[in-house]
Amino acid sequence: MPTRCAQEPFRIVVADDVPTFRYAIRKLFEQFTTFEVVGEAADGNSAIEMALHLAPQVIIMDVKMPRLGGVEATRRIKRVLPDVHVVGLSSQDDPITRGAMMTAGCSAFITKDCAHALPSVITKLTGREITPDSFEGPV
Repeated sequence: MPTRCAQEPFRIVVADDVPTFRYAIRKLFEQFTTFEVVGEAADGNSAIEMALHLAPQVIIMDVKMPRLGGVEATRRIKRVLPDVHVVGLSSQDDPITRGAMMTAGCSAFITKDCAHALPSVITKLTGREITPDSFEGPV
């Protein structure tokens, strides 16, 4: 049985229009007691709704989604919830996309091929360390 952190886990919403990608991100975070994925959104409108109702500390936001993209969703979320950390995510790392997400209020921006680094990115943003007692898998 895994050892639990003394602190409550960080609540995370994953916003991406690809169900298999959301699943992979959820599985990545399930390895750690430091994090809890509390919601999955397939578009920017759903991400906003979940941010308001689920009170996550972190939102992982894809840039390109149907109905409402990540840039505008981030802008709207940060206007209402300025303390939430938004990590922008994209298949491509071009300066225009990165700049738009950062201007909208992202705390960090990474490409999808680096998604395995999300736990590390979030711990740097929030100041909470991933320690062996917060890892459910082999150390």
